[in-house]
Amino acid sequence: MKTANIILACLILLAALAMGGYFVSERLAHERDLENYHIAYTELIARYAAEYALDPYLVTAIMRCESSNDPDAVSKKGAIGLMQIMPDTGAWIAHKLGLDDSYRQEQLFDPETNIRFACWYLDFLTRRLEGNRTAIIAAYNAGHGSVENWLADPAYAAEGQLHKIPFPETERYLEKVTTAYEKYIALYPELFGADTVA
Repeated sequence: MKTANIILACLILLAALAMGGYFVSERLAHERDLENYHIAYTELIARYAAEYALDPYLVTAIMRCESSNDPDAVSKKGAIGLMQIMPDTGAWIAHKLGLDDSYRQEQLFDPETNIRFACWYLDFLTRRLEGNRTAIIAAYNAGHGSVENWLADPAYAAEGQLHKIPFPETERYLEKVTTAYEKYIALYPELFGADTVA
């Protein structure tokens, strides 16, 4: 009887230790995620996502994957700012917004201008690609012309859905943005209030 009690006590202790280890492990993983998926410029994202009826978590995920939330980021290809807008694209968006007289390229380093322009562009992609999130994310990286060609090609798409992306960079980009999107929703469920997830 004594031996049975000792064995039972040992089993309970082992179970408690295992449970404690699990919770410690989960806590560390959560802290790592918070560090890797930090938030920035949420007021600007909320404002312009609302203006263009976008999912603010998607804007947040794209910004994180494009620039790691660095407003001074410049890519090797010359894309600028938080949402990595190419100079030609910035000038085109400024024209569409009626800002020809006041717009200067260096404004793409300004967080508000950059996020506003990116949200306008995401709205443009949303309308052009009929709200297809996978296609929108891919087009942000590869351009809407490329994505429209893929959607029209049965080698890459069926029934309006991409099932294969021929650009490895865009395929990786889609995976990164999708992962970031899911992480931000899980980590910050109340960040943008209720009913913001599209």
